[in-house]
Amino acid sequence: MAGMRDLANHIIAVANQNDLPVTNLQVQKVMFFSLGMHIRQTGAIDNLVRRTYDVPFEKWQYGPVVESIYYRLNHMKDKDVTSVEEGRYSPEYAHLDGLIKTLLDINVFDLVKLSHDLPSWAKYEQDILNRNYVEPYTLKEIEEDFLNG
Repeated sequence: MAGMRDLANHIIAVANQNDLPVTNLQVQKVMFFSLGMHIRQTGAIDNLVRRTYDVPFEKWQYGPVVESIYYRLNHMKDKDVTSVEEGRYSPEYAHLDGLIKTLLDINVFDLVKLSHDLPSWAKYEQDILNRNYVEPYTLKEIEEDFLNG
């Protein structure tokens, strides 16, 4: 099983297993950077990435967001979602566990800044901040961000 919801659930499960708090905003950024770093490590968009990226990230003020997952966790605001969500561990994403733990230890606003520095967000900054419609992230954009960055 693979999909953005599965990746989000895996991140929450890893956070739970390691007694690490995780907010909605962190789930979003960790999903993005996990997917991007997987592309960097493999050198290309592979089958796992294609199957996972079933719902695209949108370009929001605080960086990449999967809207359906954002609204699923939004009731928690900036609180730890592991207090109400167990997540679901997926062996398919087990190779990302170390990266996920590392990303969860980074201040989420540092991850937001990093996402803003990538060309796929930066070139649309004014439209995003003015709340104009911007196309969601393509896998090609994410690949370019992580292979050329």
